[in-house]
Amino acid sequence: MVSTILFVLCYLALVQEMNCEPNIVYKMKNIECHTDPKYSTNASCRVMAINWNKSVANMDVDLVKPLKNISLQLQLFKKDYTNKYQPFLVNVWMNICSILSRQNFLPYGVIVLKVTKSFSNFNHTCPYEGHLFARGVYLEEQFLPNNLPLGYYRINVKVFETSPITLDYVGEIAGYVNAMEPIKTKKKNKIPSSQDN
Repeated sequence: MVSTILFVLCYLALVQEMNCEPNIVYKMKNIECHTDPKYSTNASCRVMAINWNKSVANMDVDLVKPLKNISLQLQLFKKDYTNKYQPFLVNVWMNICSILSRQNFLPYGVIVLKVTKSFSNFNHTCPYEGHLFARGVYLEEQFLPNNLPLGYYRINVKVFETSPITLDYVGEIAGYVNAMEPIKTKKKNKIPSSQDN
């Protein structure tokens, strides 16, 4: 009985070891930031390639006035055969303050919460003021569905300051992502030199 349990555990560990590679990786290709000068200045977004399968984004912005009640519109677009981005499955609104204070548990809000806590300094409850930044942002495969069609996507995140009577545009981030199969690189064998002999 003990040997059977031990065999099953070893087999599961071996299967886990073999399946550790993701089926799809989400490589960021470009990022754009647009802000309203009434709310922020010095906005910058950059993408830096790490390897064939991964690139990271760095973002900075200085807030001119505090944001007290932030709403986001999250939209997903997929590039079609005409080379244009068309709406694809996701167009949701969420109040980021209620998500960060853990009063709201929308599925997309939980993804936003995990990403902000991992990579940025805007990982506390509202209000926000001063300098906001995000470093080394990438889309982790475990946060996202692993069965999206391969291809190019645009993720739009529009930020609004909300009050009971107004919805003020604060800014927007557009991330361009390639959902692709991981590129496997071959390790080069060291060629022995004549000095090794």
